[in-house]
Amino acid sequence: MTKTRTLRQQLVAWLAGPLLVLWFVSTFIDYDIAKRFVNLAYDRALLEAAQDIGRQIKVLNNRIYVDLPEVAQQILQTGGSGRLYYLVTGPDNEFITGEPDLPRPPEDASEEIPDRVRYYDDEYQGREMRAVALRVPVQPGTGTGRGTALIQVAERVTARDEFARLIIVRMVIPQGLLIFFAGLAVWYGVGRGLAPLSALRREIQSRSLRDLSALPEEQAPQEVRPLIHAINDLLARLGAAIATQQRFIADAAHQLRTPVAGIKTQTELALRQNQPEEVQATLKQLHNATEQTARLVNQLLSLARAEPAAGRGLIAEPLDLIQLARDTTTEWVPRALARNIDLGFDSPLAAARVEGDPFMLKEMLNNLLDNAVRYTQPGGHVTVRVEDGPRAMTLTVEDNGPGIPEAEREQVFERFHRVLGSGADGCGLGLAIVREIALSHGGNAVIAGGANGMGTVARIVLPRPA
Repeated sequence: MTKTRTLRQQLVAWLAGPLLVLWFVSTFIDYDIAKRFVNLAYDRALLEAAQDIGRQIKVLNNRIYVDLPEVAQQILQTGGSGRLYYLVTGPDNEFITGEPDLPRPPEDASEEIPDRVRYYDDEYQGREMRAVALRVPVQPGTGTGRGTALIQVAERVTARDEFARLIIVRMVIPQGLLIFFAGLAVWYGVGRGLAPLSALRREIQSRSLRDLSALPEEQAPQEVRPLIHAINDLLARLGAAIATQQRFIADAAHQLRTPVAGIKTQTELALRQNQPEEVQATLKQLHNATEQTARLVNQLLSLARAEPAAGRGLIAEPLDLIQLARDTTTEWVPRALARNIDLGFDSPLAAARVEGDPFMLKEMLNNLLDNAVRYTQPGGHVTVRVEDGPRAMTLTVEDNGPGIPEAEREQVFERFHRVLGSGADGCGLGLAIVREIALSHGGNAVIAGGANGMGTVARIVLPRPA
């Protein structure tokens, strides 16, 4: 059996080990410096492009135009460093020209201050981008920022990285001479370099299994910090999963305690009753309580499945949202008729292709229809629609029921929140499930008022397939 050498023995036996590490650290520092200068030059080019666009902004009949010649547009799209993406929006964030889906700058970068310049990083079309946001006044004499147009210009960071790598390659060769002098510090450096690893090992060994706090990174070597960061990220995700489970258990226990106690009480009452009429009435109440408890259990399980930390992978497959919405709506027709509610489906599209989990999307629509049918008064109507948006598909469930007050339209997505005075039985989980499922599909769920201030419109936005 071959005896495994320690890391220190290997580093000392092969001088190339620590020397290459020192070379890598030096190269990393030089690369960071080179990248800073490259970013500075490219950022200035971005700003100049934004300023050029700003010079072409015209105001005619109180409307803002960008008089950008076709030649200038071609230069922007085929620049020397790659294509430039731009977006110009007016004082009220109205679209003027450019790429309408270009990510907006952070809030602190979009403050309405004239001539404010801010660089930021973002993603666009699945690629990392570097962008500049520039505000240009379009109404002379305004000092508050109202009447300023926001110009955004972005480009991919690929060209920057390639140029920085080209610079660093020409710097690495001279740095190789430093390796000879670095060899003198290998012996001392190995012992000092491994000391934080030993401290980290002792830190992990001495921890309790309930301690999921982050490991300290301050004393760790730069090469070890990515590993510590990954471990801390794993601990954070593990803690979030445990917290989710504990929260679900606590919520389930809290919500089930009352109905289970009620079922037990009604059962004991039925056992003590002798008159058939009394027993029948008690059994009817027991049946209603059991039905409500079963619905609560089903919604709790649906919420557990919909949560990101639930451990159930999202089954993303192509599906027709029109077909799914029409079939689900058809299943709810008997229940709607039982309450004298006109339930219908309407869509101008022949098909609406999305990617998602059919089971979860159907569960989401079931909860929306359950709320609409449950809270709409007899004689009302509920309409399910699927519409086509510029970048996403929209699933809408609209009713003419009592509606939701504007102040509570965001709170209804919280767990166990119910609108007072609705007069209908509910658990307060339906819309929480809806939002969790929408978010897990990369979309969102919003509540708005119906036409003429009557009813509720629940709108689900789902992204198109890539």
